[in-house]
Amino acid sequence: MTDTEAGAAVLGFFAGRGIEFPADEAAREGYEYLDTGALDSMGIVSMVMELEQRFGIRFEAEDMQSVEFRTIGGLISLIERRRAGAGDV
Repeated sequence: MTDTEAGAAVLGFFAGRGIEFPADEAAREGYEYLDTGALDSMGIVSMVMELEQRFGIRFEAEDMQSVEFRTIGGLISLIERRRAGAGDV
């Protein structure tokens, strides 16, 4: 999943802030960036704004409160569904 355009963007965002992930893809997708404190509140706002602008999507409040939003793989899935116009996720 991290080999998609959304995956590259998400990983690139974190890499640009010096955040490293496990080499194993399953561990990387399950990485809970919120629980580890990888981003502070301003970092989360910056990430959301950057990803919304890059992909022409809008995260809903429910998205950002979901369990999915807490992991790299879940975040990528949310982006891909929003891009596909899946409506409520």
